[in-house]
Parts: sequence; C-alpha cells; structure tokens
Amino acid sequence: MRRRLGLLAAALGVALGVALGVAECGGPSVSNSSKTAAELGTSEWRVLGESQPVLGVDLYALSNYSAAEVEADGQRTLAYIKNVLKADAVGIVWNLYAPDPYTDAIKVTDATLSASNVAILTRIAIQDHLLVEYRPLIIVPNALNQWEGLINPYPAAGWFNNYYQAVLPYLRTAQQLGASEFVTGTELQDLNSSPLWPSFFARVAQVYHGVISYSSWDGNYFGTAPGKKFQVAKPELLPVKYLGMDMYWHMNLPATATTAEVTAAWEALFDKVPSSVLRRTAIDETGIQARAGAYAKPEDLGAPGLRNEQVQTNWFTAACTTVHQYHMRGVFFFKVDLTDNPAHPATSLSTFEGEDGAAAITECSKILG
Repeated sequence: MRRRLGLLAAALGVALGVALGVAECGGPSVSNSSKTAAELGTSEWRVLGESQPVLGVDLYALSNYSAAEVEADGQRTLAYIKNVLKADAVGIVWNLYAPDPYTDAIKVTDATLSASNVAILTRIAIQDHLLVEYRPLIIVPNALNQWEGLINPYPAAGWFNNYYQAVLPYLRTAQQLGASEFVTGTELQDLNSSPLWPSFFARVAQVYHGVISYSSWDGNYFGTAPGKKFQVAKPELLPVKYLGMDMYWHMNLPATATTAEVTAAWEALFDKVPSSVLRRTAIDETGIQARAGAYAKPEDLGAPGLRNEQVQTNWFTAACTTVHQYHMRGVFFFKVDLTDNPAHPATSLSTFEGEDGAAAITECSKILG
C-alpha cells in the first residue's frame, strides 16, 4: 500500500547491489489448469478465522538479518505479540523488489528476508501457539510511486512465472512447517484483471496445501476509490475461496470523532458487502497514525502532525468491532518491525507499542471472543 513509502524511505537506502534477478527458467511450467482457487481452496489444516475471528499482528522484516539476529529479535517481538497484545495469529511480512512497474522481473535482494529466516520466525511463532500467515510485498524502489498496485508488466506471463519462482522457497517452507495461510499477492491493482491468476494459483497449490489467499486493495474490494463518489464500479475480487483486503479507506471524519462515530463509518462501508464475501474475508493489514486528522488519509503513516492517541485507538477498536459484527475471518494490525524493542518503542506517530493503540489491540481479543 502507498502508505508504506514514507516508512520505507530509509530502508530503501540499503544497497540493492546484491540483487538477484529471478529467471524465467526452472520449476514447473505455467499450468493450463482451468481450476479456480475456489476449487483449490480446501486446506489440509486449520483455516484462519474459520470458527472464530483471529486477532493478528503483522511482523515486518525490512532486511535479511543474520539467523542469530532473527532468532533473538523474533523471540522478543513474537513474545510481545502473543503475551502483551494477546494476538493469536501473526502475519510474517517481507519485501521483494521490482526494478520498475513495466518489466517482468522480480528481484530477491539482500534486503529480502530469506526463506530460512522466515522458517526461524515460523518455528518461534508455533512454539508461542500463534497461527502463522505469510505475506510477501513487492516494492518498486526506482519508481516515483513505489506502490505495488501500479505494477503492470509486459509480458504478463513472464512476470507471473518470475513471481512464482521468487515465492517458491517460501511456499515450500510454508508447506513444510504448516503455516496456516499464504497471501499470494497484495494490492496488485493493475494486475487484477489478468486471466493468468487461476493458473498461478494452480501452480501454488501444487506446492502448498494450506489456505491460498490474496489481499485486495480496498478500492478493488469495495468497488470504488475513496473520494470518487461519482465513480460507479463493481468490486474486483480474484477467484480465491478465502479473501483478504487491506483497509486504509479515506474517512470524512472530524479529528474529534468518537469511537462510535469511527466504528459507524467502518460499518457503513462493510455493510454494502455481501455476507457470503465478508465471511470469507480477513483484513490482512490496517493501521493509522496516532495523529489528529489521520482519518482523511490513513495510509500515510509518515505524515507530520500533532499526536492524538484517540485516533489510533478509535481506528483499531472500529476494526475489531466490524470484524466481529460481520463475522469476518480476522484482522491483522500493521505493524511490529522485527527489530523493534517494545520495551523502548520508537516515537513515530504510527508506532503503537507502549501507546494507547497497543491497549486497543489487547482489548480487541475480548471483542473478538
């Protein structure tokens, strides 16, 4: 989502010179299967949120740290997610890279958390009795707008093949360790209409037998873009049995809005979505700054402004209440960085550790059941 760009500015200063382009050769060829992901949607293990909504937190790795660092940082941050935030699920999130929005290359760099390091975090999470979701992101560091939603490569078939090769080690890890869900893409708006998704999902299902999902940009999920009240569009949802979405909808709310008013705004959005869709949906990512006026552009997690803890508390509470109200699969809050020390949290307005936002996430466990 575009809100990550300010937070990633420093991280993208990391040298990408060890970039490894993912070749089109190798691995199985693109399947000609006509199966949809709905037909491939039977999981061999527990489905996230199937019986009760999960409370999840995104654990985000901005670089490929040493195994020792990942072990130490993972022990600390996952204990915080489990014992302080009272979460029962974690989304392990890392970055892949595209040189530009129009070529078919997907790169694994020295800033990409390796599959072996993802495995370390997965084992710790399982030991902590957390359910695990994997969710790779794609950053376009050389573009003015680095959002993955603008990736529109030519040829598309080459891109899907290269993307499959990039995620293949993580699919194997997810299968080996029993990760509950693999979110195969996030907010790839310009690729939403591609006819190649079903064959891509079929390839993924040959390797990984858990829940295969995809996280939609909220504009695609609701069928229109925020602020475009005259735009008439249908929701664009990919053919997956279990759905995901990222929630950063622009809200026309005053800075002084109450928890009830923010919750009502959330529910007004989701109330228009069919219940059959809601029950299959998890909010894979949502967040907001503890900043006055942040409702107007929640995705901007790096904007300057005056601290207002109530804004973040209201947003998090609204998310949990909405998930409970509409029997959705769960919610994942963005984010705890892998290298964070919750005992000495950062002072950024988006950080919730040690703040009222963290308390709101903890209370979410009561709202959800």
